[in-house]
Amino acid sequence: MGQPSRAWSLVLLLGACAPKGSDSPDPEGGAAQPPAAAPTKVAAKPDAPTPAVDPPPPVDAAPKPVEVAATLEMTFVGDIIFGRYRASGYDPIPEKGFMVFEEIAPKITSEMLVGNLETPLVRDLPMDSPIGSRYRFGASPEHAKQLQSAGFTAVSLANNHWYDQRVKGIDETPPILRELGIVPLGAALREGPVFRAETVEKNGWKVAFVAFTTRTNAPVKEGLPTLPYLETDQIKTTIAPVVAAARDGHDLVIAFVHWGDEYAEGPNTAQVRAAHSLIDAGADMVIGHHPHVLQGVERYGKGLIAYSLGNFLFENTNAIPRLTGVLRVRARRDGACLERVVFHPAYIKRQPVPHPVPATGALGRQVRDRAIGQAKKLSTTWTIDGEDLVLDKAGCE
Repeated sequence: MGQPSRAWSLVLLLGACAPKGSDSPDPEGGAAQPPAAAPTKVAAKPDAPTPAVDPPPPVDAAPKPVEVAATLEMTFVGDIIFGRYRASGYDPIPEKGFMVFEEIAPKITSEMLVGNLETPLVRDLPMDSPIGSRYRFGASPEHAKQLQSAGFTAVSLANNHWYDQRVKGIDETPPILRELGIVPLGAALREGPVFRAETVEKNGWKVAFVAFTTRTNAPVKEGLPTLPYLETDQIKTTIAPVVAAARDGHDLVIAFVHWGDEYAEGPNTAQVRAAHSLIDAGADMVIGHHPHVLQGVERYGKGLIAYSLGNFLFENTNAIPRLTGVLRVRARRDGACLERVVFHPAYIKRQPVPHPVPATGALGRQVRDRAIGQAKKLSTTWTIDGEDLVLDKAGCE
């Protein structure tokens, strides 16, 4: 019995020393195949049940298309600043947590809210201005949260105060806005097309914004990011082709322009010609700002032109600059037209801090009278509807 015992011991020892993955010899007597060549199969015991395997979840062949809404309602406002520099240092508008857009919220609420942001944003806002011009603006990310709370979809950065916080403001403003879910329009760029259409999508709609300025406080110099800046008489040759190219692939095309003369009662002849050329090129709307006062709204062809929406959040609360409003436009996809245009009168209330509020009573009549008179000069008629104005012939034909 001693000999067989030693033999079985030798067999067991050799089996224990065999390399892993080579449980059986190659049938041709060659080397075993490597594990990567074929998955290892483990045979179940004859009397063991086969384990149940859940089938993989079904995989959609393609993502479901976004449902496109029949209409899109948009609201537009004018110039917004959160503070300015004085001899004593930075003077903010929002103080002690005051929500500057809260009282006007019912009038600006829509599916897409857009305005002109005249204050560059920086993460570390200096208490003294980094530039020496007379009017210098700036704001912090905390100030910008007020835009987020108010529901702003996008804001234009193409304006004359783009350099108020120097290159730091140019570089930091767009990412701060994006972090808050707000689309920056018309930002100065180091590369890429300066004059371009930027797409904002909402409820299945694709809206192209072409944001640019004819005003700048800083000289255009080599080495700086390039602002979408040009002269008014260059709009037809430079911007109209961008508008025309954006028409294909977008439901709406909107030109957002910083232009005109400060405190002028209406647009100049060059502006009117330029605005008409943009509508002729395919723009549905031209929305203007910079004069710091309300100017006329014009219905031109199937398009709409607001030459200046005035101030919206500003420290100038003098008699005329304080008059403002909210332009509400409802577009209809079927027919690709502007179905309804409404103007909500507003004014900038002085206390406890400057902030926009609905204009009612005597102030509401003052705003309405101004808007009606200015539109009449542009062969456009507003109809009074309670406290609001409704544009005649704005419906889809």
